[in-house]
Formats: sequence, structure tokens, C-alpha cells
Amino acid sequence: MKIYNYKPGTNIGKKTAVALGYFDGVHAAHRRLLSTAKQIAEKRGLLFTVFTFTAKAGVKENRLIYSTEEKLALLESLGVEAVVLADFADISEISAEIFAKDCLFGDMDCNVAVAGFDFRYGKCRAGNISILRTALEELGAECIVEPEHTIDGEKISSTKIKELLVQGDVESARKFLGYPYQLICTVEHGKGIGKKLGFPTVNTKLEPERAVLKRGVYRTAVEISGKLYTGITNIGTCPTFEERETHAETYIIGYSGSLYGEKIRILFLGRLRDEKKFNSPQELIMQINVDKNKAIEENGELKWQEFGQS
Repeated sequence: MKIYNYKPGTNIGKKTAVALGYFDGVHAAHRRLLSTAKQIAEKRGLLFTVFTFTAKAGVKENRLIYSTEEKLALLESLGVEAVVLADFADISEISAEIFAKDCLFGDMDCNVAVAGFDFRYGKCRAGNISILRTALEELGAECIVEPEHTIDGEKISSTKIKELLVQGDVESARKFLGYPYQLICTVEHGKGIGKKLGFPTVNTKLEPERAVLKRGVYRTAVEISGKLYTGITNIGTCPTFEERETHAETYIIGYSGSLYGEKIRILFLGRLRDEKKFNSPQELIMQINVDKNKAIEENGELKWQEFGQS
């Protein structure tokens, strides 16, 4: 997958089918839209392209589900061939008509654009799907509108997924995402406390702009070099020992070896319990063994196909 940082004059060099959106979460509704764009691209011999924004763009209090890196990894897993990353502030100053004429049709040689029914764009968010369709049709291109998608009568949205993550309900979040919520992260050095207890862990930072997953212990699947392991992941501050800033700490069952500096993927499959301050290391060890056995039992045999990914 090729990545372009958008600026006027960006030239992809091939006619495109462009999926438009922020795609925070790359959730179940986004995936249907992306599937529509992919099918059109394959049928017409176009380059399957996504036009989106960097994850931090436009973010204030409304935190994001994924970082740009994680979003790009998910898009690539869905067969996207090219991604055009734009700065939200720059695009928000362009009029709706100029966006269609210069950005989409001119720079990206867009033959067909696919966008959600509620897609808004351009200066003052004045552009809507009707304006986009009219502008592209006048240029000889086409606009396909993806309808609203719901689960159990509720609209699939990034806002809903973030609400579920704050509640720690990763199983319901998985339903709306279409796959398990995950972290793609680099392993960092911790304080070595887990190793001393007999449960060596990997430590990863949580970006301040991402949606807050409720503190607690989760059963997870951990991908290391394409292989899946059952894990126990604590989101929190390690209250039993010296407290730290909120981070992810994962015990990977059945894995031995150093992962410092390596990228891993952590998929959240279910919540085991709240984070707790224990009275002694021995009490914590007993609880970790309980968590470990429950995670092994409930995870069973891990297969990528079960997670809606390859």
C-alpha cells in the first residue's frame, strides 16, 4: 500500500476509485463502504484509494479510537492500494466545489468516489453528499452513496464505539467494529516487577489522544510475528506497587524471549475484572493465576479468521 501526504498537485498516476472519510475505528460500516469501493475498483480497473486524515487532525476533547499507524495497518489489511493522508485544517479551508474539482478529480484523477450518506466536507462543513455528487457528475465522474448501517437498530458509529470502550465493554465494541479492538504498539522497558513475580510482561504506552479504555484486566490475543498467543492485559497504573501513568501491561502466555523495541498487536477479547490494589505480592500472584486460567479457557484456540482479519 502506497501512502501520500496530500498537498495540491499530488499525483497518484492512475485513475482511482476513492473511499472518502475519517475512518476512525475502521468499523463495520466503514468496512462496507470500503468493500463497495474495492469492488468498483476491481470491476473498472481503478486504483483502490482512500482519502482520509491524520489521526490527530481536528482532535480536541473527542478522543480517537486509533492512531494513524493503526488506521493505516487496518486499511492495508482490507486491500487498500493507496492512501492519501490530508491535514484536516488544510482541507477544512477549501470550498466544497474546489475540493471535488481540484483535490478529487484533478489531483487524484477520481473516476468514482464512495462516501457515507452523512459525509460532510470543505469550508464550514458546507459540502454534503448531494453537492459532491453534482460536482463530480459535472466533471464526468461518479459518486456512490453508502447508506446508514445499524446493529440491533442502532447506528454504527465511532462515537458509540468510544462509549463502549470507556465502559470497558470490548465485546460489544467488537460487534460494532466488526473485529476486536486492538493496540498496535512498540514494546518498551518496564520496571521488571512482573518478571520478579514469575509473570514477565511487556509494557506499552497509550497515546493521550486515543479513546480511554476503562482501567482493568482483559483477556487478549497477542500477535507476535504473525503468530497468536493468549494474553492478560492490564490497563492501569500498577497500584499494588509504585503507581505510574496509565499504560498497557501484558503477560503473554506461552511466550519466552525479548520483545523490547518490537511491534506487537494486542486484541481485546473480553474483560476479566477491575484493576485492584492488592495487599501483598503473593495475593497478586494468586489472582494472576486465576486470570490466566480463565483467559486460556475462554480464548480457546486462537485463529485470525475469527477476528475478521487475515
